[in-house]
Amino acid sequence: MKRLFLLISFVIVCGLAKAQNEQPSDLQQKEQNIEALKVAFISKELNLTPAEAEKFWPVYNQYSQELKLTMKDNPDVLDRDEKVLNLRKRYQEQFIKIVGPERTNNLFGAEGRFRQLLIRRLRNQQNHPNRPFPHRS
Repeated sequence: MKRLFLLISFVIVCGLAKAQNEQPSDLQQKEQNIEALKVAFISKELNLTPAEAEKFWPVYNQYSQELKLTMKDNPDVLDRDEKVLNLRKRYQEQFIKIVGPERTNNLFGAEGRFRQLLIRRLRNQQNHPNRPFPHRS
């Protein structure tokens, strides 16, 4: 699973390296690649069994779509944050039924960790376009 995650990460980051000469279809492809990386990341973080994944991903995809709409449609930061919190609370019980309370809590943290990882990788690509992964000293 770890090797699969690293392989997907490498493919995604290499694709992001070509960001300067994008066409609209390239942007859509990158969004799909990022979503695939997110699925792999969350699956690894939650250690989902196949049976859990079958129940989890339809609920998560619905939650994710509602979250995107909430973020997009609310320019007021406080209002948006309140609506995001309410959305998470609404879906929390569904996630708990599938993966339990501990992994549900981990899910919300994993989303933040994924965002931070993606931001770091994108910044690294801007600073070092020929290097696919951040340099570790």
